[in-house]
Amino acid sequence: MTSTVNFKQRTQAEYIEMPGIRISVILSTECSGGKLTIIEEEVRVGAGSPAHTCNREDKVILITEGKFTLFAESMQYEAEKGANIFIPRGVMHNFVNTGTQTGKLLVTLTPGGHENFLKDLSHTVKVFGTDPVVMQEVAKKYDVIMA
Repeated sequence: MTSTVNFKQRTQAEYIEMPGIRISVILSTECSGGKLTIIEEEVRVGAGSPAHTCNREDKVILITEGKFTLFAESMQYEAEKGANIFIPRGVMHNFVNTGTQTGKLLVTLTPGGHENFLKDLSHTVKVFGTDPVVMQEVAKKYDVIMA
């Protein structure tokens, strides 16, 4: 079995901007040989992700700063620093920063590739705004369902 070690300084992170969220690509699918993606999300107060279902990736979210409300399936979780949630592919979920300051999430997705969806969606939002119909079209290309 051949594997490649990949070292990267934090200063080399790639950034993706979304409304209320700044995403740092910590480990890209390219660097992991497609095995996983790791991102950090800095989320402003009141901001969060729209409800969506990732059909390609399993996801682990670790709260590293702040307070969030996490939704997965029909459950709601109040979570603070140190809390984590595993969201298997095919489960609708979203999150909102319910704290009083910018919060941070460390998100691991497997297999890798989710950052490509986020880049495409970020570009689309900059050009077309947050039109749900347009966002759903982008999401379909990555087997993501936007609610």
